[in-house]
Amino acid sequence: MGRKVQHRDYGKARAEVATVASERIHILLNLAQEMALKDESLSRRYVALARKISQRTKVKIPREMKKYLCKRCGIALILGQNAKIRLHARKTGIVITCLSCGSVKRYPVTGKNESRKLHVSIKPYIAESSAFPKKN
Repeated sequence: MGRKVQHRDYGKARAEVATVASERIHILLNLAQEMALKDESLSRRYVALARKISQRTKVKIPREMKKYLCKRCGIALILGQNAKIRLHARKTGIVITCLSCGSVKRYPVTGKNESRKLHVSIKPYIAESSAFPKKN
């Protein structure tokens, strides 16, 4: 019989879930940074919770924060305290080493001239001699 079907608007709900999830991820990662030197197990727990929220809600952890998380042992990295950072100009770029587990992260660094060379397109060579005469 002519019953009206109500459709839910999942777009708004998804956006609200994403904003709450990103706020919680930021809070957890900031707490993990604070607790990294005091209590490593608590810092690992905060990072694990942030990753779990990120996976369930399909919200990415910001690149600036993700760069300072150890993938192997799951601790928040603090440069100079529990992580060593080195700059290798021509070889590998920036190298961050976790001092608790020894894992290494490498971030390549390219100069301005090198990055331009990669984006230059090569034009095909076409011979100027024409096999067929031009029609007027």
